Amino acid sequence: MKKIATIALCMLMSLGTYAQKDVFMKYKGQEGVTIVKVPKILMRLAGRMDKDVRMLTKRLGNVRVLSCEEKAMAQKIKADALEAYKQGGYEEMVKVNDDGEHVSIYHRRRKGGKNEYAILSMDEELSIVNVVGHLSLEDLGQVVDLTD
Repeated sequence: MKKIATIALCMLMSLGTYAQKDVFMKYKGQEGVTIVKVPKILMRLAGRMDKDVRMLTKRLGNVRVLSCEEKAMAQKIKADALEAYKQGGYEEMVKVNDDGEHVSIYHRRRKGGKNEYAILSMDEELSIVNVVGHLSLEDLGQVVDLTD
């Protein structure tokens, strides 16, 4: 019985990762959707320029960005992403509605002490940023500040 419970738990834990990746994979190559994966080596190169950036890039494992400007497609992607967060055990950490822009940050803890954050932003277009690494919410704020 313990063996079945352990297998079921492992399957449920992997479902969240699959669901989030599925949103990126599902819309990969779709007209009007742009997906960018920032490799770790590129982040390390950027870290050579600035000490603060270097400290953050050491903690980053994976960064992916999805954007869509087509309103109908963006709504569909947003619905799929929200379902993936719900199924994947993400917790909504921050929600901001400001001047027509809606931003939510979702979080879940992964194996090995890593954190996974999904930043969903919707205004005229949809943007989803997925960040995995040994980052705190404060570190994530620094990453966002560096990109402004």
